[in-house]
Amino acid sequence: MPTAVLPAFGLAIRPEPWSVEVARRVTRAWIRCHCRMPEDRVDAVLVVVSELCTNAVQHGRCGSMGVRGWMPACDELRLEVHDGSPSAVPEPQYVGPESESGRGLRLVDLLITELGGTWGFNEDGTLAWCDLPLAPKEPMPAPLHANQAPASEFSR
Repeated sequence: MPTAVLPAFGLAIRPEPWSVEVARRVTRAWIRCHCRMPEDRVDAVLVVVSELCTNAVQHGRCGSMGVRGWMPACDELRLEVHDGSPSAVPEPQYVGPESESGRGLRLVDLLITELGGTWGFNEDGTLAWCDLPLAPKEPMPAPLHANQAPASEFSR
């Protein structure tokens, strides 16, 4: 029985500010057309891609940046951004309200957690990665309306 070939993409682009938008567009097309991720999750993933690519543009010191994605299983995807510049492994920072930057990895951490995924960097800091389920693992409970009491097995 033949095995299914799961979709993947890869691109190498210059680490310039305009390349972040290119990475977003390619990732959006791949996720929507090939991975069939629910639309309500796509925008959050694109913010993650933007933040990881922006870090590579700002802190990388090589002539190219790699962005790739693939599906290790039919219900999950993996995204990677490679800047080729060894460094200390970055950590999410807490910055004050007066700071104009420095919140990107904190935002990545929050979004990946909300999406039910994991993320990190390789040992030399050259590659950022995230693994995400295509759909939520557990259904979200319906929101309560202001005048609606929660259902209970005791209320009949």
